[in-house]
Amino acid sequence: MLRVSKLTDYAMVIMSYLALMPEQAVSAANIAKEVHLAFPTVSKILKILLEANLLVSFRGTGGGYQLARSADEITLTHIVRALEGNLAMTECCSTKKSCVIESICTLKDNWQMINNIILTTLSSVTLKNMMQPLAQNNLMLKGIPIVKGF
Repeated sequence: MLRVSKLTDYAMVIMSYLALMPEQAVSAANIAKEVHLAFPTVSKILKILLEANLLVSFRGTGGGYQLARSADEITLTHIVRALEGNLAMTECCSTKKSCVIESICTLKDNWQMINNIILTTLSSVTLKNMMQPLAQNNLMLKGIPIVKGF
């Protein structure tokens, strides 16, 4: 099963919460309380998002965390890469190129194309988009609407 980690999912929740108050710095404790996550988990995610330049932080009274850019400038790719690293569906899609049969594999080009489709899709969805219901026809891939369910 293809799945993002819990930390990535929680990072989306935290980023969405901060996007509701773009001009306000929010403490880690308040974020944890408001999004119903454990403080250590929130702190860990905030550190990762800060290092990825997706958040800015302010110290002192009234300090806390804010989005580094507007919610319509932050894509799912930015958030997923911050938490998961570069997306690689298979070994032949990774930069490590550590697959032992890569030189003779007849599927690698197809996997690389699928990997690029997923990256393109994640790059087309912003944090702002995720804060609203995604209508069936809002997302298109090569002129084909992406619909719910299979």
